[in-house]
Amino acid sequence: MRGFRGLSVVLALALGLLATLPPATSAAAASADPGCQGLAAPVAHRAGGQTLAPPPGGAPQACGVGTGFPAAESHIVAMNDGAIVFTPAVLPSGTIGTGEPAPIDPDTQGNASPAGVAVTTDNGALWAAVKPFDTTWNPTDHGDYVDAATGRLFFEDYGPIPQDPKFGANQEGPAHIMWSDDRSTWHHSAISNLVLPENPRFTVAKAPAGQPQPTGYPNVVYFCANTNVGFTSPAILGRFCYRSLDGGSTWAVASQLFSAVGAKHPECGLSGETFTAIDGYYPEPTSDGDLYVLVNCGGKTYLARSTDEGSTFPIVHTASGPLTVAAPPDSVTALGSGPQFRIGADDTFYLMTPTVSGGQIRKILVRTSSDRGLTWSAPVDVTAPGVASILRWNVTERGTELAFAYLGQKAGQKTWDAYVTATRDFSAPGGPVFWSAITNTQPLLYGDDIMGAGYIALGQGEIQVPYPFPLGIQKVGVAAGNDFMGVTIAPDNSVWGSFNQDCGPTPQSAGCAATHDQTRGFVGRLAWLPAAQAATPAAVRQGAPSASVGARRASLPATGERSALPLIGLGVCAAGMAVRNRRRHRHARGTTT
Repeated sequence: MRGFRGLSVVLALALGLLATLPPATSAAAASADPGCQGLAAPVAHRAGGQTLAPPPGGAPQACGVGTGFPAAESHIVAMNDGAIVFTPAVLPSGTIGTGEPAPIDPDTQGNASPAGVAVTTDNGALWAAVKPFDTTWNPTDHGDYVDAATGRLFFEDYGPIPQDPKFGANQEGPAHIMWSDDRSTWHHSAISNLVLPENPRFTVAKAPAGQPQPTGYPNVVYFCANTNVGFTSPAILGRFCYRSLDGGSTWAVASQLFSAVGAKHPECGLSGETFTAIDGYYPEPTSDGDLYVLVNCGGKTYLARSTDEGSTFPIVHTASGPLTVAAPPDSVTALGSGPQFRIGADDTFYLMTPTVSGGQIRKILVRTSSDRGLTWSAPVDVTAPGVASILRWNVTERGTELAFAYLGQKAGQKTWDAYVTATRDFSAPGGPVFWSAITNTQPLLYGDDIMGAGYIALGQGEIQVPYPFPLGIQKVGVAAGNDFMGVTIAPDNSVWGSFNQDCGPTPQSAGCAATHDQTRGFVGRLAWLPAAQAATPAAVRQGAPSASVGARRASLPATGERSALPLIGLGVCAAGMAVRNRRRHRHARGTTT
């Protein structure tokens, strides 16, 4: 369906865009490279931040664009037709999405605002809001994935906002799993024995020899998720893996991967496995259909393997005993401090581990294994030159390409920038050449948490109150949201990182006034150029201007909340106070589908 947002974007573009519109929707349709103006050319460097001067040929172009929609903790995937899907596109409406008459300004953004996904098919010049299964969903803690072999998009959310009759009685909490091949027709199923799973993951693999074969789809599809919300084990009771043999239409339990009480792996002894809402302990497939996963318990990290479509995950043993991996445990008290694990198409194992000092992530190190985890290379520091601290980060691979997106900060800097780092060939002779760039022209974050967005305006706007935990995006005693960010590599090998942008250092900031005190989704990009263009020694490449971006830091992972909870938050923050009833002029955020 096309609504007000679609109409407003067309009108805004026709008028050349008013200055009050969010930078994300600025007109760049005529530009081949949206969001590339005002950005320094990416820096070429070796491991350890050793810059290469002059830089070698093959340089990418750095770009940064906004989606035009409010955002939260973000995910991003690339489809085979070149479309980029950014989750979420938050669509504030009514009382945080309940559909009730608005006792607060309906533009107020919270962690229970309804949301869809933002899609671009023109490198970020324009974004459209798409509602999976024609429904708006919880704005946080999603799972999404694209099967590169088929182009099928998988999307998971744990509840529609507001509730939708077509999902029956059990709507809030189950894992609602949807898939689409074209972003227009969606198929839905639900796993009902999960309760608000945070940041679950999909993967696909061929069926291993001797195992059941998929029907009507070439790959076995896997979905692994925590049993319940809880930030970390043992509050999170367990993690289950499911498999689908029909392309995601139906699901069956494969196994319980982890248990907080009574470990699933005997090597753990009496201690349960350790896992959180944002860790990297999820299965990765090899070319023969096996699945490997990191298992942390008792202060050690093991490597486990499944040869039976996820039915069992025994820890790998060698003549020396159970196979361990040198990796720090994941911790919610230092978000992103744990490892991430990926397996390339050529079965290269990648182990990413951050270094932490003074309570901050300082560097990201990568080790590889060509013998399925039996031995590992020396660590390689992939961090961009000059970066002193990292707030959030994520990693992805495609072919021989390895890419990172992260919130970085130089020594003495108070704000945060959106960095993207990539190499075309991590295994290149002589070592990989990395290209790193800052993809924003304004600050990403103005502190370690969201500071300007997410306030309720009371009275005639002279009082601003943060929407209370767990509904708000502000840190009020307990941090609430934006603990996850994404990165993907498109079929053309361009790298896309997803971030959440604060509107300013205070709700009175001009940027917050322009965006109705909302955050904005932001995407940083490295686009590999044709050889002749890449050889041009321009310090700055031209395109449309980019904007500030930001994904906020939180001491605890956030979760979106049930649609019934806003009334509790309203009672906490607004009881007895007159709420401004003047509806703000709604600005263009994109085209709604």
